[in-house]
Amino acid sequence: MFRINSLGNYRKRSRFIGKDILLRPINCDIIPMNINIGITMENGLNYLNSLGLHKVKPGLDRIKALLKALGNPQDMVPGIIIAGTNGKGSVAAAISSILSAEGYRVGLYTSPHLINITERVTINDAQISESELSSIILQIKQAAEKVLPEKPSYFEVITAAAFVYFAREKADYNILEVGMGGRWDATNVITPLLSVITNITLEHTEYLGETIKDIAAEKACLIKPSVPVITAAENDSLDLIKNVSQYNKSDLLVLGRDFFVSSEDAEHFSYKGISFDIKSLNSNLKGSYQLNNNALAIAAIIILRKYYGIKIQEQSIREGLSNIKWEGRFEIVRDEPPLLLDSAHNPGAAKVLVDSLKNSYPDTKFTFLLGMLQDKGHEEFIRIMSTIAEKLILTTVPSERTADTENLLLIAKKHIEIIEIIGDYRAAYSTLLASGKPSCITGSLYLIGAIKNLKS
Repeated sequence: MFRINSLGNYRKRSRFIGKDILLRPINCDIIPMNINIGITMENGLNYLNSLGLHKVKPGLDRIKALLKALGNPQDMVPGIIIAGTNGKGSVAAAISSILSAEGYRVGLYTSPHLINITERVTINDAQISESELSSIILQIKQAAEKVLPEKPSYFEVITAAAFVYFAREKADYNILEVGMGGRWDATNVITPLLSVITNITLEHTEYLGETIKDIAAEKACLIKPSVPVITAAENDSLDLIKNVSQYNKSDLLVLGRDFFVSSEDAEHFSYKGISFDIKSLNSNLKGSYQLNNNALAIAAIIILRKYYGIKIQEQSIREGLSNIKWEGRFEIVRDEPPLLLDSAHNPGAAKVLVDSLKNSYPDTKFTFLLGMLQDKGHEEFIRIMSTIAEKLILTTVPSERTADTENLLLIAKKHIEIIEIIGDYRAAYSTLLASGKPSCITGSLYLIGAIKNLKS
């Protein structure tokens, strides 16, 4: 039931939320339940790929105009938005899993994908079909040609497709992982129930700025007036987030100040903080570096209960954490000797990966299979890995942005004694398997996806 307020907006009372959510006027007829455009599925995905996977177009004007032409689907489902340098996908997956365990219909939008584009858009772990995605993309293409003076970006189109799909499928909640930064990210068109900022280290400096404060400022643009915020940020980045939250009159809850996590090992931990404590939790997110991400997810769930009256039982928290599906993050594919896949791709992630390997496999030296993209902190990444590296195998990432292995070799020689270049990642993986040594494949999510595709 809708009622008109004095501002001419509509308020819709969700059956799951005790507090009114402000929504803009919508025309549901613009988003048909079924589309039958006489064009093949392949053509829709070809259009998406033609936009350039890595082409960045700053600004929100295009996505806003596009979504308006589509009936503003982003306003039809309450959302949670998650930004940060590392861990944002893990937090998003954990929140989604907990809400799903409670029985809600949960849309999850993440990026990038490991193998198939459909991984980015799911409802309760079920991926959108390729035919459905292609049809929605063609609808978006038609809208873009009518309302935009230029082509939208790849990320804008897939983001719009996620909003359309979640609205059409009547999701109860959307969990949105920010692609890059925050201020100009296409996901930043919603007024969320909650904003999450995991941590902040140097990344994408060519777009986000050269300092931690610059990058924190970009991510803090997710903070909306009177919308609660949780974060695991520290030091200068935390100070900036505090200032922005205070300016927006948004309650801020900080890991290590307002809620805490303690652990027996990487997969068993307890949560203490907002509203109540939960002991003896198990998480399907492996690696000690996931403890903070688990804590952020639980804090987010508690805030949804406390601020909006959303029903979520403790048992659903336990069940959701133990059933998280999030591949390529401290993923153990062989137990003895250990072989792991991890998508660490910047120095901050390298540090927590190495710490987790040390905790899980004390006194063990690893052979690392490494491929990286051009715009990452190669020297610091390799230096951190060298502390537990017995050998390094350098390979290329199946991407036009792959870092040159000869350049990586020049860097690696300063830190690691035994190094081999095997340019073809398939041959490199075969060599790694044949070595029978404790091993870890890392450096790029695109490399992890390619390896997983070999295994499937």
